[in-house]
Amino acid sequence: MPRASGGEYLAHSFTDLMTSLMVIFILLLLVFLNNQAGANAAVTEALRQDLRDKLEREGIGQEADPKDPYTIALVIPNQVMTFETNRYELKPEGEEFLRRQAPKLAQILCGAYRGNVESVIVEGHSDSVPFRSASPEESQNLNLKLSQDRSMEVVKKTLQFLEAHPEERACLLEKLSATGRGEQDLESTADKSRRVVLKIRVNSGSVGSTLLQRFQNGLSR
Repeated sequence: MPRASGGEYLAHSFTDLMTSLMVIFILLLLVFLNNQAGANAAVTEALRQDLRDKLEREGIGQEADPKDPYTIALVIPNQVMTFETNRYELKPEGEEFLRRQAPKLAQILCGAYRGNVESVIVEGHSDSVPFRSASPEESQNLNLKLSQDRSMEVVKKTLQFLEAHPEERACLLEKLSATGRGEQDLESTADKSRRVVLKIRVNSGSVGSTLLQRFQNGLSR
């Protein structure tokens, strides 16, 4: 059997070396992601504790989002962020809530935790009561738009009440997002369903996957 030439031997050796490096990198990446997940969980809990300490006197609580371990949902008291039927304007008590609490929330989220907060989500909801003379599908579409209008109204009012705090306003503007959920996630009654929910999402550690992608791109060149 003929021996491999020197060039072929070097090519095989180089391929084996790159394969070994790839395996080592993946193992290191898995360790990094595991550590990153633990760090993110610690940041989430620390942020929840900070919010709890600073806002519990105002009657505002927090709870983990069961769908996302990196998301904190604010528990707004007394249904002050609910809406009248087919309306998207905030009630007076809802406006007063944002006037008092928006600067406090912005100060916390845009302070020491600024780099750890990925987004502040304003989530609008509707009830499932059908619109008169509308099909079920048309009602769902109308409720979806209504829930989006409610979330946008809260975003606009929040930014308005931060005009005296330009740095916090600019920071929060980068992180704010408004979304309408329509008839999804209904509460026990129609009155409670017509609401806006505020959620804070902590960075979930996408850096690791980005590093892997860059490494793979480098190998393919």
